[in-house]
Amino acid sequence: MRLTHPIRLTLYVIGIGLWLTGALWLAFHYFMMQQTAFGPSPHPLEHWWLSLHGLFAFLSLWMFGWLWGRHIIWGWKAGRHRITGGLLFLLLLELVVSGYLLYYPPGDSALPIIAVLHWSVGLSLLLPFLVHRFWRPSKKGRA
Repeated sequence: MRLTHPIRLTLYVIGIGLWLTGALWLAFHYFMMQQTAFGPSPHPLEHWWLSLHGLFAFLSLWMFGWLWGRHIIWGWKAGRHRITGGLLFLLLLELVVSGYLLYYPPGDSALPIIAVLHWSVGLSLLLPFLVHRFWRPSKKGRA
């Protein structure tokens, strides 16, 4: 099922917002630390990027639920874009699980590993999405 223009626009706004706020949080967290008289301190905008990222993450869960019922199931049954769609599903699942574990970490020693997994998959998700959205496989083999 092809998405209508308003749904596609909603998906793009949520996806771009999620990706951009995550990338901005990374930039501010790792490269814009401020030196104060008491040592390094987070940039004041770091908190806001993370808060907005959480908002977009919540919206993305809503959008994923909508897509599941009206796009993913239909596409899977039709045999369309199974490889790229399946990959997107697995990557999004990893982001949901790792995002949950960042919020409720199993232990302090696991936190850095979970964080790197989360942001590396999150940053790279743009490429599989673009392939899924724009690649049109030949009639012989559908991906």
